[in-house]
Amino acid sequence: MSNKQKIRIFLGILLGIALAIASYFLYCPSPTTGLYPPAPNTKTRTIYFVHHEWHSGLAWAQQSGENFGAEKWKDSPYIEVGWGDRQFYFAGDQSIPSMLRAVFIPSDSVMHVASFAEPPEKFFRFPILKIELSEAGFQNVYTYVKQTFAVNEKGDRKFAIGQGQYGTSNFYAAVPRYFSAFNCNTWAAEALRNGGLSVCPNRAVLAKDLVEQLKNLQNQSNTK
Repeated sequence: MSNKQKIRIFLGILLGIALAIASYFLYCPSPTTGLYPPAPNTKTRTIYFVHHEWHSGLAWAQQSGENFGAEKWKDSPYIEVGWGDRQFYFAGDQSIPSMLRAVFIPSDSVMHVASFAEPPEKFFRFPILKIELSEAGFQNVYTYVKQTFAVNEKGDRKFAIGQGQYGTSNFYAAVPRYFSAFNCNTWAAEALRNGGLSVCPNRAVLAKDLVEQLKNLQNQSNTK
């Protein structure tokens, strides 16, 4: 094989990689139609998007029988959930090697569940966005979150692996594996997309990117 042929093959591979990356970030899956915004005079549920600087969380008020909170307070008035890298988020290893590993190497993940009594706007010191979903849209988000937990043979989430970061909270083993292209922010975007919002997880690698998408959606709804 001549050098020219090798160069052509190498350039072809680079072009293929570039096209694959571009298509990933440009492609935006469509949400389920008819879920958001809720139809007039229909039952709704509020999702609170919590912008923890670099991290995204989702919170909501629990209704009777949901019992989704941390073990010590499963039936708390409010809960917040967030997904992330196990070593960086749960173990607290924020060293440079840990950060690089979390970005470039698929790794184990965890779910953080916090139980609290105050409305999210009072409980958190971070910016909050309120999102009104249809009941069906909320149930889709709820199902998506439940499916993120690692479960036992009975299909129940496994016992907590450690204490959480604030309030009455715990960490739990989770799926899928964490990676830079699928991180806490894209996970939250995927949950909201399941709820009917026209957000694009591939364009929500950073929390601020997802916030911008959500604010644009709210502005569009307010002008209709």
